[in-house]
Amino acid sequence: MGAVWTSPIFRYLLDALVAKSCSKENKTYRLPAEAEWEHACRAGTTTRYSSGDDPETLTKVGNVADATAKAKFPDWTWTIKASDGYVFTSPVGSFQPNAFGLYDMHGNAWQWCADWYGEEYYAASPAGDPNGSDSGDGRVLRGGSWYGWPYGTRSARRYWSNLGSRDNSAGFRVSRTQ
Repeated sequence: MGAVWTSPIFRYLLDALVAKSCSKENKTYRLPAEAEWEHACRAGTTTRYSSGDDPETLTKVGNVADATAKAKFPDWTWTIKASDGYVFTSPVGSFQPNAFGLYDMHGNAWQWCADWYGEEYYAASPAGDPNGSDSGDGRVLRGGSWYGWPYGTRSARRYWSNLGSRDNSAGFRVSRTQ
């Protein structure tokens, strides 16, 4: 059994990682808000992906379900034709960064955000810098994963999972507080 992010072991490891980084750099780290994550992913673009609107361009910037995965899993029908060279997860930084210099914003592993998931939250949220829902059944995940279909890796794609879930396609990215 693996640790889940609500387990004491996971919290201890995450807290230890953050504490070490904070003390070493004298900075504070946290999970990004969903709106911050999308801003970072888009990096000034208005297209479906930071690499453009064509899902075939995703292999330039991320690890997604593609021809490499299709060769291993021939029954997968949602893959793109391009190939990134990885069937499962890839090492961090294996692909081109976006215009903000951030790596792996599309695919590889879903990234946890600090926000609770509210399905209708953005229909009535403030237009600028929304804080996210105050409560919910799960937390927001963004970015898609190595086995995800192109739609799931769009810059605007929202997903969620409950706090007790564990999966080989989810991880986290921390944000530094200035």
